[in-house]
Amino acid sequence: MADIKKQRFERIAVEEAFGIPEISKVAGGAMLGSSAPSKMREYVMSSLMDLGDTRIKRMDEDGIAMQVLLIASIVIQDIDPIQGNELAALANDRLAEAAAKYPGRITGLAGSAPLDPERAAREIERSVKKLGLKGAVINSHARGEYLDDKKFWPILEAVQAMDVPLYIHPRDPSPQMIQPFDVFGFKVGWSWAAEAGTHIIRLIGNGVFDQFPRLRIVIGHMGEGLPFFIDRIDNRYFWEHEMVGMTPKLKRKPSDYIRQNITVSTSGMNFPAPTMMTIQTLGIDNVMFAADYPFENVRDAVQAVDNLAIADRDKEKLYSLNARRVFKL
Repeated sequence: MADIKKQRFERIAVEEAFGIPEISKVAGGAMLGSSAPSKMREYVMSSLMDLGDTRIKRMDEDGIAMQVLLIASIVIQDIDPIQGNELAALANDRLAEAAAKYPGRITGLAGSAPLDPERAAREIERSVKKLGLKGAVINSHARGEYLDDKKFWPILEAVQAMDVPLYIHPRDPSPQMIQPFDVFGFKVGWSWAAEAGTHIIRLIGNGVFDQFPRLRIVIGHMGEGLPFFIDRIDNRYFWEHEMVGMTPKLKRKPSDYIRQNITVSTSGMNFPAPTMMTIQTLGIDNVMFAADYPFENVRDAVQAVDNLAIADRDKEKLYSLNARRVFKL
């Protein structure tokens, strides 16, 4: 078992999952998908539901000092939003209780049901101001609707006003786009990244960051592909406007919003080449460590960062300092 206090680097993992039985019951098989093998399902479900000593023991074994937890269920975004926000509030309360029981080891972000934006904004405000949670999480679209729609802007207003980040986690593509992505075995590895990356492009292209210039969005999985397309996004954005004789409406280049309003985590992307490229493209201050527990092997994630050919100061930023700054830990 690792001695957290004697480790060379403090490790804060910022996209770690939890669940509560009440949401699992409503979700049925939708939390993991009906195809999950029974042993894997049992491990993942038991790990999600545990907010106690077993979670802490595994963190110690893997050398994780702190987890920033996200509610692992999309069902609260798709059911009746009154019920969804009630379930989200229950999950937020349980998360706050765990954070109080294990101070310095567990913290997290507030879930909500965005289809009732005003109620969702109030729940996020309650969770941050009264419960001490460190921001908000939304699992991308809600019934095919995205946060660039002005009806959702009360949520963005609340998050910006409190100066806390909003984590946008991927999910299955929206009903409008899901059919071409329906290739068994590639849902999480490909379509989720395309879906979440598209969400960020909608926020940029439809002027959300011009409206909310201090809004901080966090996305996982090494930026959902955006760092690898960043120059082409800029180039083709202006090219498309020139082709039809239009003046771009954005106040800045698309890449400026990606670098200034977006922070990415490494969750599930334990490969040196894309990690180094993301650091070089976005800057070390915009990249945070995440293991994606319990959906990924935490020790693989740790080993990947331990072996990166970067300076110790940059490794410390990636492992903990950036997370402490972004989430005000």
